[in-house]
Amino acid sequence: PTPPRHSAHLFTTPFALCLAFRACNAAVVRTFFNADEFWQGPEVAHFLAYGYGERTWEWRADVKLRGYAHPLLYAAMYRLGDALGARSAWFTRNAPRAAHATLAALHDVGCARLARRLYGADAAAWTLALRLINWFVFFCETRSFVNCVEAVCVTWALTTWPFERLGSGPGGTARRVKSLCFAALACVMRPTSAMVFAPLALRTLWIAKEGRMAKMRYAFAEALGVGCVAAAASASVDRYFYGEWTCVVCNFVKFNVLSNGSALYGSHPWHWYVTQGYPAVMGTMTPLALVGFWRHRATCPEAFIVTFWTIVGYSIAAHKEFRFLLPCMSASLASAGAVLATMQPRRRRVVVAGIALTNVVAAAYTSIWHQAGTIAVMPYITNLADGGEITAGGVLFATPCHQTPYYSHVHREIAMHYLECAPRDDGSIDASDRFGLDPDAYLSETYGASPRAHDAHACAIASALAPSHVVVFDGDAERASAWLARWNFTLQTSFHHAHVAVDRDIQRRLNVYTRSASDTDACDATT
Repeated sequence: PTPPRHSAHLFTTPFALCLAFRACNAAVVRTFFNADEFWQGPEVAHFLAYGYGERTWEWRADVKLRGYAHPLLYAAMYRLGDALGARSAWFTRNAPRAAHATLAALHDVGCARLARRLYGADAAAWTLALRLINWFVFFCETRSFVNCVEAVCVTWALTTWPFERLGSGPGGTARRVKSLCFAALACVMRPTSAMVFAPLALRTLWIAKEGRMAKMRYAFAEALGVGCVAAAASASVDRYFYGEWTCVVCNFVKFNVLSNGSALYGSHPWHWYVTQGYPAVMGTMTPLALVGFWRHRATCPEAFIVTFWTIVGYSIAAHKEFRFLLPCMSASLASAGAVLATMQPRRRRVVVAGIALTNVVAAAYTSIWHQAGTIAVMPYITNLADGGEITAGGVLFATPCHQTPYYSHVHREIAMHYLECAPRDDGSIDASDRFGLDPDAYLSETYGASPRAHDAHACAIASALAPSHVVVFDGDAERASAWLARWNFTLQTSFHHAHVAVDRDIQRRLNVYTRSASDTDACDATT
């Protein structure tokens, strides 16, 4: 397929409508999905922009698993907002969402253009409709994941990628370089994107009808040139922030692939993406996509190729996640849209109604209610800080590791602590797992069994180090109830989290416990 002619700019009516839709989308989504949404983007950016925040173990000088290109996007927004006087917690919470609403709208337009290129104008209209109602796109793409940035770049690269011909005519070089720039940016954001573009590039060189010199120019002058520039820019950014030259991609591959370090976050069977991941993110659109792959296997196999190599590439690692499939969803939705475009109107109405019903229900439930407590609690913590209620040792988030946002949502320089979960060389279990095994024992070991167990001086010190507020799930709160009682904690408020248990048993509500600013009576009792 050859790229069709489009408007000279993006600011068209479809983009404006998509942008308005994604702005509403971003406002509706208020649930927790994955810790990386906060801890690998906005939280690092908050540290860069404001001088305080938390960087997880992946950012340590002896690890260097993460590149700074992604959090710089949010850091720039924070610095701009600070210059304009936007310094509120509301701004730091919502600025990344606004950025991703814009990126999601760009992705919508890019997806429609890809479908139009592959299957025609009718398919493009239905593809856009499917993308707007797909439950996983609605649930995930306005979140500050690097995968979302990667997916936008992959889709826009495909809109001008030389699938069958290098395109030596007018504008051919510009289209090729444009696609390579988007591909390079995708690889900078997520090195795993190379597993999609490397096979595509080899296929192009194999089947393109141009001569050997044209192919060599594409491979070495254009592809290699763009790749080197992108790699140099990324390495320079990381050199600036890490203080020394480092190959983040090498560290990433070594840890996640060669050392199988990704398995620390859960391992899945090799077929997980085929049997669970892909059917889940595509939902009731899966049959349409598969039919489209089969129907166009000879005339237009590009959508299947992109989907196939994405799934194969990510299946190598033991750790697998739904969001890793975002880069191939546009191609799959285009395939599904092509099938809808050729359906009889009566049958199509039935199919679209079924797809819309299932996807809207799933999108609404996962975006509004499921795992909402860990997001809702953060503005509450900000209000407590503004009221001067957070004292002593600050706030302890006694939840599974990284289950809440952090300073990027509170935006107050107060003491906060969480149960760390960095890998340990000695094989010992981390704080999050120790707490999960026995909350009462962990808290007693960390802060003392009771302030009354010390003399007056030791009691005062223990009371100053212990948190003034504890955020904990209801099930774990019951198991730690003895320690909470001994330290005079009382339930201050509770937030709905989920209707069904998540991870650990009975994690349906998130509780906030508080104690007085100083346990004077308790300490006096020991004198």
